[in-house]
Amino acid sequence: MNFARIISGVAHPMLMPLISVFVIFHSGTYLDFAPHQLVRVIYMIVVISTVLLPLSILPLLKNQNIISDIGLEKRQERLIPLVLTLLFYFLGYYMLLKFPITRIVANLQLAAIISIVIVTLISLKWKISLHMAGIGGFLGMVIAFTILYSSSLKLVFMVGIIFAGLIAYSRLKLNLHTPSQVYAGFIVGLVTICSCMLLI
Repeated sequence: MNFARIISGVAHPMLMPLISVFVIFHSGTYLDFAPHQLVRVIYMIVVISTVLLPLSILPLLKNQNIISDIGLEKRQERLIPLVLTLLFYFLGYYMLLKFPITRIVANLQLAAIISIVIVTLISLKWKISLHMAGIGGFLGMVIAFTILYSSSLKLVFMVGIIFAGLIAYSRLKLNLHTPSQVYAGFIVGLVTICSCMLLI
């Protein structure tokens, strides 16, 4: 049980965009040689818009009794946090558009926005797995990036698959989701991110 909780915490969906950006800047492509100052700015935008701001509102929402736990395990409590998260992502996307050389990161942010919209709409009626949507989105990014840049990310993809299995196991072990909710989250994340990045 403790192992399952650790996996769920380490592989939190809010960390997936940051991990994805790290992979992009260590992909064996021209992006590896992007100016360090530019890379730092992009990291800062991504961290603030996808991690710090979304996480910072959760204690506030909990104190206001809008959510009962910061894990958003209750489907009925997801709407407001996810809508606010969307606003933060839009802010980050707007700022990332100012850097054409790394447009792929802005495209990833936009793809993530579309994925969150879909997950939010599904969550109105059904408790889809946010964790699996996150890792699915990461793998979707890896597939799309490999196609777009002819980059070999086989090792990253294999590690991602292993983590996807561990996350699925942890969510089921903790009785937080049914198998169908886990599979649906993974498929939605992977298909949405991959297709959006290829089409944008």
